[in-house]
Amino acid sequence: MEEAVPLPIVKKKGRGVSKNGKGSNGEGRAGKGSGESDHDVHIWTERERRKKMRNMFANLHDLLPQLPPKADKSTIVDEAVNYIQTLQHTLQKLQKQKLERLQGVSSTFSFEPNTITSQKLSYESREAFLADQGSSNIQAIGTTTTCSNSLPVLRNPVMFQTWTSSNVVLNICGNDAQISVCSPKKPGLLTTICYVMEKHKIEVVSAQITSDYNRTMYMIQAHVTGASVQFQEAAFPVEEIYKQAVAEIMLWVSS
Repeated sequence: MEEAVPLPIVKKKGRGVSKNGKGSNGEGRAGKGSGESDHDVHIWTERERRKKMRNMFANLHDLLPQLPPKADKSTIVDEAVNYIQTLQHTLQKLQKQKLERLQGVSSTFSFEPNTITSQKLSYESREAFLADQGSSNIQAIGTTTTCSNSLPVLRNPVMFQTWTSSNVVLNICGNDAQISVCSPKKPGLLTTICYVMEKHKIEVVSAQITSDYNRTMYMIQAHVTGASVQFQEAAFPVEEIYKQAVAEIMLWVSS
């Protein structure tokens, strides 16, 4: 009988099991899943970026009506730059025309300085006026004279400076002014007048409005605010502030 040859024992390589129950193959799958997640986030971010850029170019295309319906991105950008430059030139041209119109309207004002009384109310004339009062008011005159002695000498006579036009009359006395406007009925004109006054730092103290079936009259008492009298006299005279504001109001009335 032949002797049985013992077969060699072959050890099968099994999968190692870690203490937490996960093999080495499980850890590889976990790492692979993390990599796939980062890749998905990157794809989604890139997709959203391209979508945003596409929407921006579409909006820019809509703002350029001269372009054909299908235009590439470089054409859209070039036309947008040219269109912006055209709008800038148009804005400069309109601003120049507005300035010329304001200067033309200002030149139509006629200047008529009128004193309030026949006498200039300076310090000396006030004393003379008080001295000419009757003896029955001696005590009141003495009190008034004492108060006036404490006041500084007035540098300029108190008077109205008047500018007139066909629809607007401007009376200025110091920092205060009266503006009279006569206009055909126009919706929103009072709002426009208040906007112009606010733009020039002019405070509306009071306003009276009279209207009938075809016209409206505005009587406005105004006061310049936002700067001291010394600064206004040195940098920009008060009457110039009022004249510019009234010139703009005249444009709105005549338009």
